[in-house]
Amino acid sequence: MLNKKYDRSFCYILHQWLLDTTLITPLMIMNSVAAGAQSGIEECKYQFAWDRWNCPERALQLSTHSSLRSANRETAFVHAISSAGVMYTLTRNCSLGDFDNCGCDDSRNGQRGGHGWLWGGCSDNVGFGEAISKQFVDALETGQDARAAMNLHNNEAGRKAVKGTMQRTCKCHGVSGSCTTQTCWLQLPEFREVGNYLKEKYHRALKVDLLRGAGNSAASRGAIAETFSSISRKELVHLEDSPDYCLENRTLGLPGTEGRECLKKGKNLSKWEKRSCKRLCGECGLAVEERKAEMVSSCNCKFHWCCAVKCEQCRKTVTKYFCVKKGGQRGRNESAGSRRKTLRLRKKH
Repeated sequence: MLNKKYDRSFCYILHQWLLDTTLITPLMIMNSVAAGAQSGIEECKYQFAWDRWNCPERALQLSTHSSLRSANRETAFVHAISSAGVMYTLTRNCSLGDFDNCGCDDSRNGQRGGHGWLWGGCSDNVGFGEAISKQFVDALETGQDARAAMNLHNNEAGRKAVKGTMQRTCKCHGVSGSCTTQTCWLQLPEFREVGNYLKEKYHRALKVDLLRGAGNSAASRGAIAETFSSISRKELVHLEDSPDYCLENRTLGLPGTEGRECLKKGKNLSKWEKRSCKRLCGECGLAVEERKAEMVSSCNCKFHWCCAVKCEQCRKTVTKYFCVKKGGQRGRNESAGSRRKTLRLRKKH
């Protein structure tokens, strides 16, 4: 079973479906499917950490209820990254030898791949991961309306993302390493590469102009199928515009941006991260509040014979930034004592 802290997420719903399914499926595969869906949600949280919508658990829970389910670009990303996570995990576990009925993909070995190289070695078996992912994830969509068609399309886009980010690895052959010929195989990238790929697709997601309730007749189902078949399966699609994520919306499970942390300074920050305070606070009508925080970490670690490592505890004051209502009012949970402590820390620096 998954950890209870994930009970509200898409992966939990998937895991419950796996437990209820009548299919005779090895436990290892079931666990991989559930773990893959969870890895997708964790990647969603990473990719949107500094966006107004940050993949909140409450919104994921509501997205599983048909009466409240949205059909915007964020929903499109959740379906794609979850489907990709399932496929990726199944493929990786196959390569690790976790499944009795799965091994390397050597179907093209010996064939010419390009100038100076042949297919060989042990390619990751994405075909296996793709088939099992499609079998389980797509089975969650039982409707025949436009929203179901959208979700199935985005599930497929997630699987295409895994295949599209596979990396070719080669080994040289020849006298004294002359590399006169090479044998090459395909390997999975880091899952972060899949997440980055789908985040780009999210920014370019296509809006499909169909009535959300379409699908009550054979004619409308045919029109829906024809519309989606004309769109590349690599692209994310959505039916609705996104709501205003600046504001709290309890009905939709959206917390708003008040109280969110943002970034202004720091090494190795991307332009997107550096602009997060403007995006989360300024453009949402909020002010940026600077707060000092004390961090304790291990430092000056030394190895002592034999065999222990002893460290000192170092204290460091760091600056953090948060979105607050304009007017200088601090958060409700900050006590007078913590404010005095903050002031003392500022005097020291």
